[in-house]
Amino acid sequence: MSLSFHINFNGQCQEAFEFYAASLQGVIGTMLQVKNSPMSQSASADWQGKIVHANISIHGVELAGADVKPEEYQKPKGFSLLLGLSTADAVKSAFSQLSVGGDIIFPPQKTFWSPCYAIVVDRFGVPWEINCSA
Repeated sequence: MSLSFHINFNGQCQEAFEFYAASLQGVIGTMLQVKNSPMSQSASADWQGKIVHANISIHGVELAGADVKPEEYQKPKGFSLLLGLSTADAVKSAFSQLSVGGDIIFPPQKTFWSPCYAIVVDRFGVPWEINCSA
């Protein structure tokens, strides 16, 4: 059995996954555009470059994603992706990357449970909690 996460994006899935690959040392496995799928014949021209399925491995955890039409998109709420890292410096680095163009909720700092913890909503609307587990 495995458990992973699937995130819907407002037309920015490819940009988001490329950003995560660069920022978090992720490895993109799949990036399937509508134009290369059976859906291409029924999709509009402006939708051909959108992503129907993508996946990326970040520190051994798979994250899947896809673009959804604007009228179907809802910003993620009620959850966060929790990124556990081994050092405070790694938390600060990941936070620095993910916060570019995003919203800082809780800047990196020591808490009673962690030497360094932070919360950010990235520029794609995805909420992240970043925790040092050391």
